[in-house]
Amino acid sequence: MTQPILDISIPISHHMICWPGDPPVSVERTLDVCCGDPATVSFLKMGSHTGTHVDAFSHFKATGKSLSTMDLSPYIGPALVVEIEDPEKITLGELQRNPSFLDLRKAERVLFKTVNSAREWYQQPFNEHFCHLNPHAADFLIELGVKLIGIDYLSVEAFHAKTLYQAEAPTHHRLMDAGVYILEGLNLKDVKAGWYELICLPMRLENGDGAPARAVLRPTSPLKA
Repeated sequence: MTQPILDISIPISHHMICWPGDPPVSVERTLDVCCGDPATVSFLKMGSHTGTHVDAFSHFKATGKSLSTMDLSPYIGPALVVEIEDPEKITLGELQRNPSFLDLRKAERVLFKTVNSAREWYQQPFNEHFCHLNPHAADFLIELGVKLIGIDYLSVEAFHAKTLYQAEAPTHHRLMDAGVYILEGLNLKDVKAGWYELICLPMRLENGDGAPARAVLRPTSPLKA
């Protein structure tokens, strides 16, 4: 029996929310068969970090790899969805006592389902206090050998990171310095904690600092220790 495919991407539309300061999204119909044109064609305008997207290392690192040179394999394979209770941040303490901790120790791809998904964040105004990944929790995941981290908001980083952690984008820098891939803007509202197969491919933008992506999950069996 074919396993169901769970689409964990958010729809791209002209009224979607974007990170403050990023280019807004515009979807304009330029040709339309309903108006007598031979085909329907739309003009798209958006930033490279729109909606469900990946970050290239060059997004924050001057000498970091762009999408053109990053390996695609971390975007495809077994992934663990971990539910987080803390409404503000993903902390080291919660990871260590999380029901998924034993699985977390053998996961290469981790997707965090937080209160963001419960709020259907992509249909709401931008929330400066979204649940984010604490830098110390990021260090712990790096130590575990995680290769990709995904989160259900537009950034793994706190909007007020400099105030909270006295540093510019500390979570991004720690993950990127360790070669950990970042997937942001997920919709995990209808996804339960557990193991899945992740399939996520970003747009092939030459020298891209990031790109929108279509991310899906298929249920799979738990990995053996």
